Amino acid sequence: MNSVSIVTLGCKANQFESAAMERMLIEQGYPIIPFEQGAELVIVNTCTVTSATDAQSRKVIRRARRLNEQCRIVVTGCYAQIQPQQIAELPGVVYVIGNSEKQDLINILCQEGPKVQVGDIARQQQCPDLKIASFSEHSRAFVQIQSGCNAFCSYCIIPYARGRSRSVEKTAVINQINQLVEAGYREVVLTGIHIGNYGQDLTPKCTLTDLLRALLEQTDGCRIRLGSIEPQEVSEALINCVQQASRICPHFHIPLQSGCDSILQRMNRHYTTAQFRDTIDLLCRKIPRVSIGIDMISGFPGETDNEHQQTYDFVAALPVHYLHVFPYSARPGTPAATMVEQVPGDIAKQRAAELRVLGEDKARQYREQFIGQHLDVVLESRTKNNQWQGTSAEYLTVFVAADQGAAGDLVSVEVTGVNQKSLVTTLT
Repeated sequence: MNSVSIVTLGCKANQFESAAMERMLIEQGYPIIPFEQGAELVIVNTCTVTSATDAQSRKVIRRARRLNEQCRIVVTGCYAQIQPQQIAELPGVVYVIGNSEKQDLINILCQEGPKVQVGDIARQQQCPDLKIASFSEHSRAFVQIQSGCNAFCSYCIIPYARGRSRSVEKTAVINQINQLVEAGYREVVLTGIHIGNYGQDLTPKCTLTDLLRALLEQTDGCRIRLGSIEPQEVSEALINCVQQASRICPHFHIPLQSGCDSILQRMNRHYTTAQFRDTIDLLCRKIPRVSIGIDMISGFPGETDNEHQQTYDFVAALPVHYLHVFPYSARPGTPAATMVEQVPGDIAKQRAAELRVLGEDKARQYREQFIGQHLDVVLESRTKNNQWQGTSAEYLTVFVAADQGAAGDLVSVEVTGVNQKSLVTTLT
C-alpha cells in the first residue's frame, strides 16, 4: 500500500472529515505518515473561505511535490468543490473530489475513473456518511452533526461549497459519541456548518436542543461542547438546557461580524445589534460563568470610520470574553465582492488590529475572575517544562502543575495565577 498523508485546512468540519477519511484508509491497510516525510499519496482537504485560503491550498499542493516528486495528490474540500477544473490542472493532482464524494474515497482510489469527481452539492439531501474512531488531539474529538448552510451571507461562498443544510440522524450522532467515549475521549465538540439549523430537514423535525437532551440521556462519560452557532438560533430553550446540564460546556461561540446595523443588512445577516445584545444579556443572566466568543469582520465594503467606531463601541460594551477578528477579504463569486466602495486592505487591517486589542483586554479580564476558583479541565499534552496543558469547560487554556495524569483525563484544578493567554493551576 502507498504511504498516505492528509493535510487539512480550514474549519472543524474539515478536521472531522479528514479524520473520517483517515479511518477509511487505515481500515484498508494504508500506512499514514506525517506530511513532511514525503508520502506517496497526499490528500489535501481544502478551504475556500477567502482567496488567501485558495492560495494556501495551492501552496500545500506544490510543497507535496517538492517533498516527493512522484507523489500522487488527491484534492478535496471546499476549494475543490468550487474550482475543480483549476485544481485539476496543477502538477501531481490525480483526482479532484467534491465534499459529498469524500465518503467514496476508497472506491475512487481503487477504481480508475475521471480525474474530476465533483457532484452538484446543491442537490444533496443527506449529510455524508462519515464516522471516526479516533482524533489527532487524543483528548477532544469533533463530531459532525450537520453540513451545509441556508444563510447565504453576502460575503460567504460556503453555501455553494457545502450545499443546503443537512442533518445527521440523532441515533447516528449518539452512536458516534458512545464509540468515542469507549475509545477514551472525554470531550466531544458538536460541529457542522450551521448547527443551529440542526434537525429542520429531518422527519420528524427536531432542534439542536432536542439533540442535546437525547445526548444527555443516551451518552455518558464525556462533556459536550457546542461549535459555532448563529445568534438568532441561541434560543432560551437552548440556554436553559446548557444551564441545567453540567455535562454541557458553558461556552458559546457566536458570530457577530459587525456591531453596526447598516453593515449587518449589507452582509445579509438575519438579526440586529439590539437582538444580539439581548441574547448575550440572557446568556449572562442564566449562566453566570458562561464563556462567550464572537467572530468579527473589519473593513466590509462601504464601512465608514463612523460605522467602524459604532462596531468598536458596541463590542466594548458587550459582556463577551474573546474575539476572532478577520479583515474583510473579497471572495469571488459572492455579492460582497462586487459591491462598490471596497475598503482598502491597509485600513481593514488597522481596524482589525484595534478590535483585537479590545478582544485581548476582554480575554484578560475574563481569565482574572477565575483566580482562586475550581475548574474542570481535559488534559491534552505535556509542555517542555513538564506541565500539562488542557482546556477548561469555559474554553480557557490551562496549565496544570502535576507529575501524574494522561492525555484525555478530566481533572479538577484550582486557579493560582494568570499568564498572558492562559491560567496557571494545580490539581485539587
